[in-house]
Amino acid sequence: MNTKRLFRQTIRTFLKNWIAYITLVFTLNLILTFIIVPIMRWLTKVIMVQNSVPYVSYTNVGWLFTKRPLAVLELALLAIVILLLVFWQFAFLIQGIEGIHHNQERRLTRITLSALQAMRQLRVSSFIFFIPYFVLILPFSDMFFTSPLLSKIQLPDFILTFMESNALYLSLLVIAAVVVTYLGVRLIQVLPLTVLGTLHGARAVRTSWQMTRHHTWSYFWRLLCLGALIVINLVAGSVLLYGLQLQLDKQSKTIAFIGAVANMALLSIWVKLVGAAVLAIFILMLIRIIEQSPSEVATPNLTSLKHPRGSRRIAALVVAIFLLGQGTYNVFYLRGAVLTKPLAISHRGVDAGNGVQNTIPALNKTSKEKPAYVEMDLHETKDHKFVVMHDENLKNLTGVNKQPYQLTLKQMTRLKARENGYVAHVASFDQYLKAAERDHQKLLVEIKVNKHDSANMMQLFMKRYKARLLRDHDWMHSLSYPVISYVVRHDPKETASFILPYNLTFPQTKADAYTMEQTTLNETFVNQAHANHQKVLAWTVDDEDDMTHMMFLNVDGIITDNLHELQTNIKTTFNHPSYARELLVYANELTTFTGNGGVEN
Repeated sequence: MNTKRLFRQTIRTFLKNWIAYITLVFTLNLILTFIIVPIMRWLTKVIMVQNSVPYVSYTNVGWLFTKRPLAVLELALLAIVILLLVFWQFAFLIQGIEGIHHNQERRLTRITLSALQAMRQLRVSSFIFFIPYFVLILPFSDMFFTSPLLSKIQLPDFILTFMESNALYLSLLVIAAVVVTYLGVRLIQVLPLTVLGTLHGARAVRTSWQMTRHHTWSYFWRLLCLGALIVINLVAGSVLLYGLQLQLDKQSKTIAFIGAVANMALLSIWVKLVGAAVLAIFILMLIRIIEQSPSEVATPNLTSLKHPRGSRRIAALVVAIFLLGQGTYNVFYLRGAVLTKPLAISHRGVDAGNGVQNTIPALNKTSKEKPAYVEMDLHETKDHKFVVMHDENLKNLTGVNKQPYQLTLKQMTRLKARENGYVAHVASFDQYLKAAERDHQKLLVEIKVNKHDSANMMQLFMKRYKARLLRDHDWMHSLSYPVISYVVRHDPKETASFILPYNLTFPQTKADAYTMEQTTLNETFVNQAHANHQKVLAWTVDDEDDMTHMMFLNVDGIITDNLHELQTNIKTTFNHPSYARELLVYANELTTFTGNGGVEN
């Protein structure tokens, strides 16, 4: 079918029952966000606590399999349950939207039962197929087939940055993106065919492949059009309300405040309406294509029943509850009771390439900008002393193809490091610490570890520097949980933060804080940490929009390579900004939404 005609017919179908479609999506989001996701989170915590598992990450995979096999089995079973729930979510949506499309009375109980029936038809072989299918299709269709249950399946920024800095890895990444996009388009009909066409995994794949043959560009173009529809509507709504607030800010403070509360609520509703509407249109479009395919893949004929009379009442109730909660939140947000000013932390002691990372000249420059902390890195040397260095190998900065443990401290400090057009000597920690004390600059000290470190490395470090770090109010953090455990046990007054490169599940540790890679950091993690009286530092946040996003998550500190930009952003956000500016910040945060109606988990 012609793309223009397909869009026209699909949107016309959506507009006939738009309240019912949106109510269905909103209701599912409420079920997932406030019932299913919290239950899965609670079960994960129970498994970790009962099996004495402090955290789950790539750094302790070997330990988990050898020391906690029961926990691995229980977590694997929970993962299978989550995947089944993901399939149920999509079956729920597709069955419900298809039922509304055919003017059937599909109450929530009946939609749920239909979705469960669709799951009963799923064979074990089909489910095994769905595991890689979800991983493949969901990142591609992030604006459409999204799930709060799988919100953490994404590639962290630091991995992408590393791959983009290497020509070979970048080429492989581009090729992988093209392949995944192509396969995503060719397999886009698998879920609707499985749910509505009662086809099992392999046959659904073959049928979707046949349906998209010679139509790959048409499908791709349709998805681009839907993406553009989202962007245009969100930008239009944000700009309109921002312009209105600019005018209201010229009036009295009372009028400006009331207008800001109302505009924030309207913006929230608009974002969620757009997300729900586009999701419904997307599924309707796929259903229409199936209906116009050969009879053997078409959906079964369904008996037409009366349209649900209560859909408008349910929709009104959902909107009323949302407005009440959102309005209350907006009042506190605009009065500054929700967000707290984060600490501005310089990553590796530099700001926008103003020197060589982890060197004293860069520290001297950066400390003049008065960051809350300067983050820096330590390695143990061959003679069991400590040098300020991030990399495991010295070649990138000094041209010497050695690792810190292979050289003495004296040999290390003779080397010169080159970066950003600057040259500086490699510094010992004693030299760096003395320079920081002279500049009255607090440090966030990262302890780097590897298998070549001495068995008593932390004992040596704490014996030499414990008193000075505590006196200077410096913090410590590390990717190594044993390091953090040692600090917590032997110096409970010292702030120790456990570095996590991936937010897979909330850790059950005694760390004072978590230094979390910002890509998978979310509001739930921050709230859980604060409930446990633990702080959250986000790393490495260099983009202005990401800085705003982290502030909106209410993190306690932001680690960045662009210190001045972060400080400016913080001042603009917290130093009595206009309500229009607050609305703009809020809009920026809201538009980092998921296509299933704007819910982030």
